[in-house]
Amino acid sequence: MYVRFQGLRRNATSAAKLGIFQLAFELRDEGDLPNYLQRELVRHLIWLTENLDSPKVLSDPEHHRAISWFHPSAAEPIAHVRALKVILEEAGYHIEQVETQDPGIVIYEDAWQTVAKPRKSSPN
Repeated sequence: MYVRFQGLRRNATSAAKLGIFQLAFELRDEGDLPNYLQRELVRHLIWLTENLDSPKVLSDPEHHRAISWFHPSAAEPIAHVRALKVILEEAGYHIEQVETQDPGIVIYEDAWQTVAKPRKSSPN
């Protein structure tokens, strides 16, 4: 099963729910967290940005509906994302974990992640 972590708020251009990375960077930039949570948030974001590729297809307007999923074998990055989930929830965000066997039409893939455009019938 592919796994995705997302909030409740929807992206204005794609109507997909915002992913945990978008929400975590937003929270980091607001700087409203207590110092110890801000340090932990930044620590996990640094690890993730240093160890995960940022697929260029996500910035292509043609792929504005695309969303990212983790492969089930991505244990280490998923552990960091779960830590982000705890921090975001402590800050009042609701983060849901969504799983699927079919992420959609794949437009990028590496060892840990898949970026796909949802199929028309997808609830994400």
